[in-house]
Amino acid sequence: MNPDATMTPMTQRTPRTPPPASMALPAARGQGRSRDPSQTPRWLRGKRPVFQFVGLFALLLGGFYVLALLPGVDRGFLKPYMRLTTTMSAALLNVFGEGATAQGTFLSSPRTGVDIEHGCDALEPSVLFVAAVIAFPSPWLLKIPGLLLGTVAISFFNLLRIASLFYAKIHWPNLFDILHVDIWQPIFVALALALWVLWAWWATKRSRAPADVGTGTGAPAHVGT
Repeated sequence: MNPDATMTPMTQRTPRTPPPASMALPAARGQGRSRDPSQTPRWLRGKRPVFQFVGLFALLLGGFYVLALLPGVDRGFLKPYMRLTTTMSAALLNVFGEGATAQGTFLSSPRTGVDIEHGCDALEPSVLFVAAVIAFPSPWLLKIPGLLLGTVAISFFNLLRIASLFYAKIHWPNLFDILHVDIWQPIFVALALALWVLWAWWATKRSRAPADVGTGTGAPAHVGT
């Protein structure tokens, strides 16, 4: 061994440094990305209350028609309701001295008679109105007076309809079916819709009134000097 020879040191392998713990693995495609609100279709923005209203409204209407098919509901509610409508119609006609009587669902007087059947009781327009009021996003304290006043108004107009049909059968029998089907039925659907629109306008106005006062957007009070 030559003592003067220079010893070449052995090259040491540098250990591989592990990646820092803070480095996260790349996220899977489509994960970890927040959805841009601008990508939502414009017609869908803010429409959730509308969809809730339509869905609940359709559910309530469908539930009514399903219940109406049950024999117990027909015997226990629908037929007694029609008999009550017949009795009240006779009372209204007697105000005008008609001398009408009610026997079950048959309304008669010395001059003519009509049978009160399904569709003559204004039950469907009332259910239409009730379903729309319940489905509308509003407090129950505002729904209850609307339900009471609206159903009473529809029932009263139905008595007027029956009286008009009764006199039409006496004086203009050829117009009875036209008045019954082509005129009064669309009028009652429009009546239920109009009453709901009026109530919804009133309920919306009443619901916003406390918020307006609390935020200072309401009309300022006048203080006397």
